[in-house]
Amino acid sequence: MAELNQQLYNASLQALTDVGIPEPLADAASRIVATDDASQPNLGRTQADREVCYAVADIYNKLSRIKD
Repeated sequence: MAELNQQLYNASLQALTDVGIPEPLADAASRIVATDDASQPNLGRTQADREVCYAVADIYNKLSRIKD
């Protein structure tokens, strides 16, 4: 696993919580994104990591539709 990019983690967590993603899920997704490894297939993400990211995207899309 790649080292955590603290600045990316902080920015991701803030952006996700600002739009209404629950903090535990935003934290998990932010940790995943902040440890991505571009030299690995799927950025080094496990299936569980991808599921967390899909869940965040799904919630974000639903929240966006509500606001529209």
